[in-house]
Amino acid sequence: MHEASVALDLIRVAQDVLREHGGVRVTALTVRLGQWSAVVPEALSAAFPACAQGTPLAGAALSIVRVPGVGECPTHGLVELQLMRGLRCPLCDAPTPKLLQGDELELDELELA
Repeated sequence: MHEASVALDLIRVAQDVLREHGGVRVTALTVRLGQWSAVVPEALSAAFPACAQGTPLAGAALSIVRVPGVGECPTHGLVELQLMRGLRCPLCDAPTPKLLQGDELELDELELA
């Protein structure tokens, strides 16, 4: 489960921000997670509390904002892509070779105390 290493990386980044801003602890954090990021949201939510134990993020609320995959079809313009279909337009099955959004893994917000 690589979600534990993702959680540890998020904690490390949050601790850097905490030090920068002179905070004591993090009470909440929001992560933007793309559908195509290869991170399972439920696994990340499960791994986070154990990884945060003993850190200034212990007990912090983790919110995950899911970001859909979006590509550009030559005929239909921007379309929401489904993982099971790959990088293909869901309307006409044309290749959409460029993923415009959906691979994000970003620490979006922190609430400091």
